[in-house]
Parts: sequence; C-alpha cells; structure tokens
Amino acid sequence: MMKTLAIQKEIVAYLRALGRPETSRALAHRFLRIERGDEETCRRLLTPFLATVPGIEHRPDEGWSLTKSASRPPGAAPAAGIENGAAAGPVPAPRPSGAIGLRDFVALASEGTGPGGSGPGGSGPVRTVSLLPVLAGEDCQEEHFPARDPDDDAALADAPPEGGLSREDLEDVVQTIGDLPVVCHRVARELEPIRRLCAERGVAFETQVISAAKLGHLLLGLKTNHAASDLASALRIETRGPDDCRGRVRIVAESFLRLVPLLLERGIDSVETLLEYQDMPAAPLDLSAYAFGPDDLKALPAGPGVYRFLDRRGEVIYVGKAKNLRSRVGSYFTPSARGTAKGMAILAETHALRFEPVASELEAALLEAALIAEHRPRLNRQFEVHERPAPYGPRLNLVVVLKDTQSGEPDEPACTLHLLRGGRYAGRVSGIGPGAAERAEPWERARRLMTHNFFPETPSRDGAGGLPSPLPAGNEDPGVDIDWQLVGSYLRKHRDEVSVLDIDESSSRQDAEAKLLVLVRACLSGAGRTVAR
Repeated sequence: MMKTLAIQKEIVAYLRALGRPETSRALAHRFLRIERGDEETCRRLLTPFLATVPGIEHRPDEGWSLTKSASRPPGAAPAAGIENGAAAGPVPAPRPSGAIGLRDFVALASEGTGPGGSGPGGSGPVRTVSLLPVLAGEDCQEEHFPARDPDDDAALADAPPEGGLSREDLEDVVQTIGDLPVVCHRVARELEPIRRLCAERGVAFETQVISAAKLGHLLLGLKTNHAASDLASALRIETRGPDDCRGRVRIVAESFLRLVPLLLERGIDSVETLLEYQDMPAAPLDLSAYAFGPDDLKALPAGPGVYRFLDRRGEVIYVGKAKNLRSRVGSYFTPSARGTAKGMAILAETHALRFEPVASELEAALLEAALIAEHRPRLNRQFEVHERPAPYGPRLNLVVVLKDTQSGEPDEPACTLHLLRGGRYAGRVSGIGPGAAERAEPWERARRLMTHNFFPETPSRDGAGGLPSPLPAGNEDPGVDIDWQLVGSYLRKHRDEVSVLDIDESSSRQDAEAKLLVLVRACLSGAGRTVAR
C-alpha cells in the first residue's frame, strides 16, 4: 500500500481529473489493491485516508467526490498539510472514538544490523522494517523500509554511517503506521529497537502496540519466548516465503486475525481492552486435582534424573529424563504446557509423580529406557520417537558400566550394567558388587541377559567361535527405543570417564564376561575409564 500521504494525493488528483463521483469499490481497487469487496467494506477501508481531507466527501448514493462546499472561506488559512485541494504534507488522520476495531492494525517485523540480524530484531540498529496494513480484516499492500535497493551504491551513500534506518526512513515508517495500532511478534525484539532509533534521531513515534507472542502465550498456552513459526503452527497457518521480516510480517498479520475470535469470546472487543489483557500474567494452573502441589515441584532436585507420571490407578503413563529435574518436571505444569498434544495429555491423565535423581545425563538416558522397558507407558509409545545416529561400533551392541549413586550399604559400592543391542535398550542388571562377583546372583542374571541378547544358543550365528549374533527375528522383543543422540554424544564427550564394553569386539561369551569383570572391578574402585583387552 502506498503511504497515507501518497494515497491522499493520488485520490484527490484522480477525482479532480475524473470530474464525477467514484464508488468506494472502484477507489479501493485502484489505490488499495483490494480485488474483492462490497461497497460498504471498501468505504470503511477508504475512510481512514479520506475522512479528514478537505474537499472530499462521501454520499451513500454516489460515492466519493470533490466538492466546492469544502473550500476555504475568504481570508482563511489553508488547512494543515492541504493546499489547493491536494495533500501537501503529513496529514494526521484521527478517527472518531471507537472507530478502530481489532481488525484494523499494522503488522510489523524488523531486523537488526548486527549478529543475529537475520532473525527477529537482531542486534545493532534497525536495518529493515516490513509493514503490512490490515483494514477491516483485509490485507493491503506491504511496505518495506528502506525503499532503496540495498545493492545501490548511490542509495547507500545516503544511509547513516552508523548503519540502520535513516531519519527519512523512520519518518516514512511512522507516517505509514499513522494512528493504527501496531501488531508485532515480540515487542522487545522488533519494536523497541525502532523506538530507540526514533528517539536518537529525533522522530516522534507513539503508537499502541500489541504483542502476538503474549497473546499466543495467554490464549494458546505457548511458551513465552516462542517463535513466530510456532504461533503459525499452533494456528495451522501455512508459512510461505523467506524466513526474514518480510515472511514474518505476513505470519503476524494472519496469526492476529485468527486470534481475534478468541479475544471476542472473552469480551475483548477494543484495542484498549486488549492492551490491558495482554499485560495480565497467565493464570497459574490449578494443581488441586493432583497428588502433589507447587511446593512439591519447587522441592525437586535441580540435577539430572528420571521422572514418572502415574494415573489414578497407579499405572505409569509416562517416563522422562531431565538434565534438571526441577525445571523439566515443572514445565509440564505451566500454562504453556497446554500448547502441545503431549503436554495436554500429561495434564489430563497424570495424578501422581515419582522421580529418581542420578549422577549424569547418560545415566538418566539409560534409566529412562530401562523404566520404559519395565512399564511400557502408553504416552511414551504415543509421543516419543528418538533419532539413533550410530555413535559407537557398527551394530551398537554395548554394555555400559555405571557406578550406582546409592547402595544399600555405604561401605559396599555397587554398579549397574546397561545392555544395548542394535541401538536399542535391551535391559539392566543392578547390584553388581565386589568380592566373588562371578558367583553372585546379579552376575548370574547378567550372564543370562548377555546370553539371551548377544550369544543365543541357536545355530544362527554371525560366524564361527561364538561371535555375537544379529538382532533376533520373529516375535522376540527387539528392545526399547533410546535417545541415541544423547547417549552417543555423552560417551564421546566423557570417553575417559565411562567404561563401555563393545560386544562386537568380543570373540565369545566367555571373552565378553572376562572383559566385563575387569570393567566392573575398575568401576567399583573408582579408577575411571578402563579398557579391557
């Protein structure tokens, strides 16, 4: 859309040359690029530009026209900004009180000049601004500032040496916005830098500002710092075009229009009421239906661990791991948790909470898989799918040896063996202790589990000598999915601290057991990572 001043000039010149009234539909099509619209809608779109221009009037039965009755009386000074019936300078276009509805606004997106400038706001002075005026719910033509070609050397010579928009650019931005409210995604990132730049360069900029991000948080339960693409996804808006301010301004405009019905349902039907609403904090979730309360969530450890959500029958419905138990578990019981299908399901079905602190993220990932294998929680099967890039060995047949964080007797350390077969979690054996370990009951369980998973007593083998077999065929349990990205990353990062037996490097079950015994004794002695050969 052309700027307000330019539209006024063009329409006045067009009506003068036409010499007769013109319908709102014809003017809206010619000057606002409105392809479809009835006469009344087009009249409402034109009113902000023409209602205060002397010399133009609207008659319901004729349309818009120039009249002599609006000319200045003898000796009167010209109206501000108007000379000889045409706009000659910036013309304020105040509307009658209450005339601005929720579907009348200017969507805004901006980018900065510094690092991160390709995203919302960026750093440094504002480099580009995109505006999309919307009147009565109808998109008008976008405006982009600066209007000059950034590759034009002559145009760049006029740009301020410190970068960012020039004073003239800022004045054009303010002129285009006029008295309409601005809708942007995150005010601090996209609008506040423009305000600061206007203040530095002496450009007056006062406007009402609506934050689409705040409304997404309040109305849809999205996280407070969600991206514009998250809002579009929640509203099922198909995003097109580049991921820059030109693309975001369209997302913001369409997203806000889809939020308007939700606002009206809450009795929010004016910009003033909306501004009050968006500054309200999100209502905290009512935890009275759960067997725990806010104090229990605040008392959770701030370290790594595994948590379980149970329903009213005591069945485990979800198992998760966390780098920070307090932060992760608490995130499920905030208004933003309602923004995803998984969060909604957990809120609806959970009654009780159990948690288990561990020593590391690796142990949390392994214990999570072990508990999923034990309980088979329905929400994990519904929502959790892990990528499993191969971080270790060609077939990912491993035994990870971890020292237990706690044991029954402080003077009797123990460790846990976690078996992974073909990149999936196959099982665990806890309580592996010192002494005559090869005769202890936990070792017998470890032998059985290793035999079942890696050395089954079948004629189907990879090769001679009792080498590890491939994954079992038929109806045998292939194991539990695991977060291999986390496991692999942790093993690479802490390769000097964690003892791992690669089963594929063992020539037989006896060879694997002998190596594993060395790793267990080293783990219990606190010797760090040990290589068994």
